[in-house]
Amino acid sequence: PWIRNNLRIVATDWLNTVESRALTFWLRNAAEFSHREKDDMEVSVVSLSCAEEGCDMTKESCICEFTPLPNWVYAMHIPRSSTNVAIVVSPTCAKFGEGCTLHAQELYHFFHTLYPRADITYNVITATSSWYMRMITADVLVCPPGEGCLLPAIARDAYTYVYEKTSPTVSTWLTCTPDNYLTRLTVPTYPPLFVQGDCRHLRARIGAWAPDMALAPSLQYPSPVDGYLGCADTNFVATAEDPYRPPTTYRWDESVWATCPVEVMSKNELCTQMDRLGLTRMLFVGDHTTMTQAISLASILGQNSDISLDTSVVPNFTKTITCDGTTIGSFELSYIRNDRLEEPGTTPSPGFPNCGPTNEQYCYPWSTDYSSFDGKQLVIVNTGYHWADDWQGYITNFQNFVGLIDDAAGANAVRKNDVLMFRTSVPGHKECDLHNGVYAHYGEYCPRIVNGAFWHWWGELPPYNDYAIRIINEWNLLNTVKNGPNIELLDPWLMTVLRPDGHLSGSDAGPSCTLDPKECMLYSLPGPVDWWNHLLVQQLADIGTHLENSNPMQAWR
Repeated sequence: PWIRNNLRIVATDWLNTVESRALTFWLRNAAEFSHREKDDMEVSVVSLSCAEEGCDMTKESCICEFTPLPNWVYAMHIPRSSTNVAIVVSPTCAKFGEGCTLHAQELYHFFHTLYPRADITYNVITATSSWYMRMITADVLVCPPGEGCLLPAIARDAYTYVYEKTSPTVSTWLTCTPDNYLTRLTVPTYPPLFVQGDCRHLRARIGAWAPDMALAPSLQYPSPVDGYLGCADTNFVATAEDPYRPPTTYRWDESVWATCPVEVMSKNELCTQMDRLGLTRMLFVGDHTTMTQAISLASILGQNSDISLDTSVVPNFTKTITCDGTTIGSFELSYIRNDRLEEPGTTPSPGFPNCGPTNEQYCYPWSTDYSSFDGKQLVIVNTGYHWADDWQGYITNFQNFVGLIDDAAGANAVRKNDVLMFRTSVPGHKECDLHNGVYAHYGEYCPRIVNGAFWHWWGELPPYNDYAIRIINEWNLLNTVKNGPNIELLDPWLMTVLRPDGHLSGSDAGPSCTLDPKECMLYSLPGPVDWWNHLLVQQLADIGTHLENSNPMQAWR
């Protein structure tokens, strides 16, 4: 305790002397986020050291055993909301550890791809004090096998992942650590074991779009969508050269984790997963983007008739999806429009909004419907688009949402077994009418990032997502003091920012689908949004695998 307390005091003093949380805060290629304060940062540190750090640096050689971890391990532990990811290497490991420097350099380049908005740094730390302080003050610490993490690990409170080559119960320093300290860190199995279902933490994070005319027929709907969402598709005239609307002819390829693909969903597969988890309803709650996803899913399932996009009609709908040969028999597919995930105490009607700072948004009541449902349900929610630059409002609102989930489970035990997913918000694309293809990688997208009221504050959406992910991670760690279920993440962000094509005002829309002003956030159907649902079904399958195998549910990264 004396060592731990003193390390924490020194770390606090050191933290107050540096400019920004021990590392320079810089969101790469996103200067519009510079208004964010230090509290918005999330610093993750990977510390590389030797199994034993007793080498004499004045010597030319020394035995330094260094054991790297596979890249998927880092992706599992380092949150995608990290604003800074630092690779810190002990001088002993850098000089004597075989493969240590190479591993650090490979991680440096890999992290640039995995965390494209974060500042990635790589340093050989010559001063032990500076090395320790970076580990102690980081929000997340990941340590491959090595004794350098010993003292910093026991001085931390949470989000500490220490790998040990020897079982913690056999002759390691962990056997001498008080039990209440061990509860503050995680000692995963070594060597790392990729568990079935872990793909949901990796899928759709590194990849690219590729044209696939052979797959295109399966990406069309049985019947077209009515109204403006289906206008581009209805007006499309097929030719021998272009038998399908171009935005419906791409597939998503995983660049790194090919064993975790996003495959095109089918009704049978969705029914299988709903039945496997005993889910009798799928409830979407959110704004127009969520409505587009719900209509996309209904269309894939051949159930998009009588869904009206007329602004004079209440947008909420429910469809019954039959699942022959399953225990559940069928499930409900429902959508409730609520632009801000809040309930002001009134019910809107078409043309008469009821929420938002200027009372221009629609917030139909949803919490009672959610909390009183008799069976288990899958709930997909989103918020962010209608908060503009109101950071404090968004923070308060998301905390209230998590509180509502907990209260509902406390009042109705059935809610504890629900599956909850938060879908990340995806910004639109500037001048989408000029694009007729996809971006090859994030580097093509980032110079076109826009923010401000004219662009509906799209630039605020990534940090809003980051905040939501942090709260979800904290919530999922509260296993013994919460009532509600874990919150899973549905994150189509990277997939979608690489799709400037297919918007309602896209080049494929045609003159009869012209909107004024241009609509470069919402997509036509079918199109890129369908892949949100393909991703959803894959994630649902992973959740079922985890629960069937009684594997611990990894907090969302």
